[in-house]
Amino acid sequence: MKEPNIRAIAPAQGRTLEITWASGKIDRVDLAGLIADLAGLATLDDTGIFLAVAVGEDGWSLIWPNGVEIGADTLWRMAREQAGEATPIDEFAAWRARNRLSLSDAALALGITRRMVAYYEAGRYLIPRMVGLACKGWETEHSRRA
Repeated sequence: MKEPNIRAIAPAQGRTLEITWASGKIDRVDLAGLIADLAGLATLDDTGIFLAVAVGEDGWSLIWPNGVEIGADTLWRMAREQAGEATPIDEFAAWRARNRLSLSDAALALGITRRMVAYYEAGRYLIPRMVGLACKGWETEHSRRA
């Protein structure tokens, strides 16, 4: 699915934003983890700066007066992951690393192509919830055999 652009933005509680997409869909996205993980976003931990958020040009990003910008595609992915509609990339990568699976082995385990495993880990596509559930199921089955 092509990422939508942003129609409106409203700060919510903490480091959460209420995003209205061009389609009219409204999502709440918690940025606290992203702010904590990325040094370039550290200034957003200041409440005054965080509350000054605005919609960027043509709705393709959110911008702050200090020059920080987060793309709509990143926010869309975070919204889907936080809503439980998609599997977070780090969970997928951790599953593969924990089970010492190559791209090819992971593809075989999940019944998808090696290319899709690489795309998922690179963030090129949302990881469907069913793929995340398949990872959990595969791991459960293999832990029983061990």
